[in-house]
Amino acid sequence: MALRVAVQMDPIGSINIAGDSTFALMLSAQARGHTLFHYTADRLNYANGRVWAEAEPVTVQRVAGDHYRFAEPVKLAPLTLSVR
Repeated sequence: MALRVAVQMDPIGSINIAGDSTFALMLSAQARGHTLFHYTADRLNYANGRVWAEAEPVTVQRVAGDHYRFAEPVKLAPLTLSVR
């Protein structure tokens, strides 16, 4: 079953892809067919009892300097926590 995975992290353009554990998790999730979204903490919101974020759909690859591609931002609402 493919999931929609929203990742809150530092701006992805500034990370060290050789040592960033969140990036490694994103690569693994993408390889398993999951859809990825990226957002920074300042774009996480709470209103009317719901948590939501403005996030970019993202694809990642292990290529320094060309390690991500964003699509147009979307509103992910509501965000829920899933622990597996």
